[in-house]
Amino acid sequence: MPQEPRRYQVRYKKYTKLFAFVNAALCLGMLFGIGFSLITKERASGFIQSENRNLAEFPKFSLKSYFSGEYTAGIVNYYTDTIPAREKLRSAANRFTNHYGFHSSSSVSFYGDATGGGQESLAEPAQTSDTQVTVFTGTRTTETELTAETTSETSALQTMKRTEVGAEGEVIGGSVIVSGKGTPDVRAMSVFNGPFERGRRYAEVLNSYKEMAGSTVNVYNLSAPLASGYYMPDNLRSQFSDQHDCIKNIGLGLSGVFNVDVYDILAAHTDEYIYFRTDHHWQPLGAYYAAEEFARVAQVPFAPLSDYEHCQKDNFVGTMYGYTNYLEDLQKYPDTFYYYKPSNSYTVQYYDETFANPKPGELFYEFAHGVNTYSTILGGDTNIAELTTDAHTGRTLILIKNSYGNALVPFLTSSFDRIYVVDFRYVQISIHDLLKRTGATDLLFGMAISSCYTNAHIDAIAEIR
Repeated sequence: MPQEPRRYQVRYKKYTKLFAFVNAALCLGMLFGIGFSLITKERASGFIQSENRNLAEFPKFSLKSYFSGEYTAGIVNYYTDTIPAREKLRSAANRFTNHYGFHSSSSVSFYGDATGGGQESLAEPAQTSDTQVTVFTGTRTTETELTAETTSETSALQTMKRTEVGAEGEVIGGSVIVSGKGTPDVRAMSVFNGPFERGRRYAEVLNSYKEMAGSTVNVYNLSAPLASGYYMPDNLRSQFSDQHDCIKNIGLGLSGVFNVDVYDILAAHTDEYIYFRTDHHWQPLGAYYAAEEFARVAQVPFAPLSDYEHCQKDNFVGTMYGYTNYLEDLQKYPDTFYYYKPSNSYTVQYYDETFANPKPGELFYEFAHGVNTYSTILGGDTNIAELTTDAHTGRTLILIKNSYGNALVPFLTSSFDRIYVVDFRYVQISIHDLLKRTGATDLLFGMAISSCYTNAHIDAIAEIR
């Protein structure tokens, strides 16, 4: 085979070296250019919708924080958390990693530690506790029969604990299953693992509330199922706790407390829009059916849905978008948030966490948008809300809840003269003192079932008794 002339070999080596030099210069230029732009460009800041939190702020310097390493760690956290165009970069990265390896044709995917511990078998006796309880329909003064004395003072440790459990608990560790990928029916769901032992512990805490409140205060439990209780793919159901069995398990441990079991009520409406697909909450329509069953058990009037003003907000992409690392399908097929305004008269005022400093407010905050659209009802969780209505039933309700309970409130304005809404994660007054000050006749624990089976949440509920 003839060899290339020597002049071509020399020219080839010359251009090879030039190409290597240009290539190295371009790579270094890009590297330094990207690094320089990340440092100098305007950084993301403030509230990030997809993750429902505030981004890190640049730390304040002090000698103590510097020598402890807290200051420098804070700088690293700040630059890591506030990358320019953060949302777009994460979404692009998610689309890119979806092309790794080979993918099956399954429309189901897993995010986080979405593993289950299987199901326990429920040994169910002939009767549950609520069949032996009678509803008290009279009135009581602010001093009537509270058997146990507690203190309204909250220690710094207790306050800190409740602040630390401020995260929902409905989505634990980002454990999410997505079904129907690539279709308008795509749905992201929180997995649920509920050991019966925790449910029995929660029931014991509620029993202590009943013992404290006495016979003139009705106490109820309404554990709202998660969407996965109904829409989990059939081949995965046995890997996770049976949510209806977990609700019944709580009921079997209650004494003098009504267990408002809404599982079958909601099951009859699963072909309706009762849960979001892109958010971990239920739709207000689901809360309506649950509130109707509660009103039946409590023996109070209840207005039909036709009496409400029907409202909606389109293009709602909820918390699951962040929990699934910005799954594009959830943004492509957003939810519609439907909510319902009562037609009867009511007023609302809000107190701080200590039940002080009242200020007038609204039941519906129309400006709520983005991932916080669900907060259209009550505007959030931290304050204590007081609703005064024209129901004229002689009944006063205290609702102890997590964010699932917010959606119940509008449907109870025709059932109770006054409603106090308290989030156990933030309140800093004891329920004993609140019962004394309000003269409440009814006490409802209305929250997602995951809180009833989360130790930190059970602890927080016990602390505020």
